Amino acid sequence: MTTLKLKVNEVKWSGDKKEQVIDWGLKTLNVYDVWKETKGEGVKVAILDTGCIKHPDLTENLKGGANFTSDDEGDYEDRAGHGTHVAGIVAATDNAYGVVGVAPKASVYAVKVLGDNGSGSYEMIAKGIDWAIENEMDIISMSLGSNYDSPVLHDAIKKAHAKNITIVAAAGNDGDTYDDNDIDYPGRYEEVICVGAIDKHLERSWFSSDGDELDIAAPGQDIYSTHLNNQYAILSGTSMATPFITGVLALLISKHKNSDSNNTPIDTPDRIREHLLRTADDAGVVGRDRFYGYGIVNPKKLLEKVNVSQLYI
Repeated sequence: MTTLKLKVNEVKWSGDKKEQVIDWGLKTLNVYDVWKETKGEGVKVAILDTGCIKHPDLTENLKGGANFTSDDEGDYEDRAGHGTHVAGIVAATDNAYGVVGVAPKASVYAVKVLGDNGSGSYEMIAKGIDWAIENEMDIISMSLGSNYDSPVLHDAIKKAHAKNITIVAAAGNDGDTYDDNDIDYPGRYEEVICVGAIDKHLERSWFSSDGDELDIAAPGQDIYSTHLNNQYAILSGTSMATPFITGVLALLISKHKNSDSNNTPIDTPDRIREHLLRTADDAGVVGRDRFYGYGIVNPKKLLEKVNVSQLYI
């Protein structure tokens, strides 16, 4: 049994915040411009992580969950803080205090596959994926990873992909400048959108894993979001970049679901991935590279009218 351990590079406590904060990633990439069209309504996101608390910024959008780390399936309470932070990045409510998520009206489900110490097994994750399939999730978000392959995990991911579920996972936090491959599983699998991290200067974060399987980059360094005890914290890692992409895709899927004019014919995980990568802003060397993938996510361009039949990937 392969055990996974969370790799979060940095934690900075910010404590209680009364006024609402729009984090730097949302500001820099102008996510709030997209909210004129959608805030993620009607999209169901399974967050496979350490669980989630009923934080004031999440109560409205946290619709349920399950626990696969113990015999008590109904106990998906987060005691590590990681899952709650991730959930806030995806869908913290747009209210008058705290923080706001990328898709502040998406529905999130806390699927606890990592224990209170941040560790879990591929078998637990596979059970969480099966739960997401059974409960008809639109997106599975996994801010976790390991250096080891797993047929059990890959089979579960293949099943979810075949059931029209978009799967997003972290690249990992083992980045370097050498010509090797540091990407974690499940991010390496072709059915998964693999996410790396950038900093406030829109440059690759020093810790972000690099490799041929990397698809796209998103804000993942010094990210302010919900945490334990109804507080907030600043964390860094590709774990934070992953839910940013998850939230952006929730906006895209929501627009497609609510479109009467078929302006967004994005109806399969493959088309969603292709559209996401084609609309990214190139970074690093020209074209796809091992440090940025196809580039930095561009939420506004993603939701514009694009002929997805003209695919280049």
